[in-house]
Amino acid sequence: MNIKLIELQHRKGEPLPFQTTLDSQDLKKRHQEIRDLTPVQVKGEVQELGGLIYVKGDMQAEAQFVCARCLTSYREELHIPFTETFAPATADIEWDEDSDIHEITGEEIKLDPILEEDFLLSVPAFPVCNKDCKGLCPSCGVNHNEQACSCSTERIDPRLEALKGFFRQNDE
Repeated sequence: MNIKLIELQHRKGEPLPFQTTLDSQDLKKRHQEIRDLTPVQVKGEVQELGGLIYVKGDMQAEAQFVCARCLTSYREELHIPFTETFAPATADIEWDEDSDIHEITGEEIKLDPILEEDFLLSVPAFPVCNKDCKGLCPSCGVNHNEQACSCSTERIDPRLEALKGFFRQNDE
């Protein structure tokens, strides 16, 4: 989706509403944790104030993930708010890599790449089915959310395991 700057100038500060849909297949390919994704619906508005252009809105989609702790497949509704600021290249702003303001070089703003980046950055790198997920037993592989196991949870560093017998010998 492209926003024409001339349209914003004619609106004289009035917000310009917009709707678009992001390519879910492309987004799914670009994030390794997304197993399935419905089309990403974007609703927002663009407004020019004081020489800067503000874009804000919300993205919604349903995604399927595999839990990083218990390996269970689950679906989650994603609601991702976004806010972006743009300024013409002629604006009196110090431009650097860390700036939160995007530079406009042409006659329109190309929103899709920026919205895709916002979406991908907000999707969790290690999705978890719920915050209390207990995960899998590292020894037997039982899902601790469904049942308990009798595996020993005592862990001894293999480099120090020889010392375990040393103390038993001195006690005798």
